[in-house]
Amino acid sequence: MAQICLEHVKGNTYYIPSPTNIGVYVKNGEAALIDSGNDKEAGRQILRLINQNGWELKMIVNTHSNADHIGGNQFLQERTSCKIAAAQEEAAFITNPLLEPAFLYGGFPNKDMRNKFLMAKPSNVTTIIDESGEIAGSGLRAVSLPGHYFAMVGIMTPDNVFFTADSLFPENIITKYHLFYLLDIRAHLETIEKLKTIDADVYIPSHGEPISRVDSLCQINKEKIQEILSRVREACEKPASTEEVMEKVCAVYGISLNMTQYVLVSSTIRSYLTYLYEEGSIDCEFKGHQMEWLKK
Repeated sequence: MAQICLEHVKGNTYYIPSPTNIGVYVKNGEAALIDSGNDKEAGRQILRLINQNGWELKMIVNTHSNADHIGGNQFLQERTSCKIAAAQEEAAFITNPLLEPAFLYGGFPNKDMRNKFLMAKPSNVTTIIDESGEIAGSGLRAVSLPGHYFAMVGIMTPDNVFFTADSLFPENIITKYHLFYLLDIRAHLETIEKLKTIDADVYIPSHGEPISRVDSLCQINKEKIQEILSRVREACEKPASTEEVMEKVCAVYGISLNMTQYVLVSSTIRSYLTYLYEEGSIDCEFKGHQMEWLKK
């Protein structure tokens, strides 16, 4: 990976721009990380930056357990004996990373699914945190942001800098990829509304540049979800299996699938179908040995 650098945000809050942004909060020479990047090399470079500044790594707070957020955990914990803090549901996946590709796929993942993008190295969660409230005397505060994953949290630093995890994606990513991973559509839409009420001086999404306001980005994310809901429902105009719905939606957006994309996209399509089914917009029926979705 390319060399990473440390950017000062405000007060004692920094961040490391990378494919998955990493937060750093420093108190009395002790550093707490917000996520750890996507692999061992990310962890190695993070530790180099911390050592260069004369800080001691004391804790990693994981916003959630997706592999690109916890990939540096194992290396950093082995080198520094730092604590790792996460919400209860996310901790299970951090400790047992095979759960992520198995959950996404819905069965035992084959060898091509057991890659670093879906399956990080295991690390030991030492501190279970509440999904809202102060984190283990660090000064950091968790804010519950469910939807993208089971018990995802955002992190507010004492400098009023808010790390929003994967609750918002920047417009360029939405325009390029369209279908970003979501677990619970209803919860995610509620989280988007919640973000508008959270006052911060700077908001730092896990993917994208820091911003001073979130209202317009919230609207962009919400509109894309509503658009995809319409596309999924249209794909059910005639009875269609989940695979057929996915094929139609991918064709609309020009999405090509490899093994990693397949598990992420198919899981997300199922989440959209669940939302529409529970909203009463589509129905399901069984024909022979196949479940099919149909627009109401």
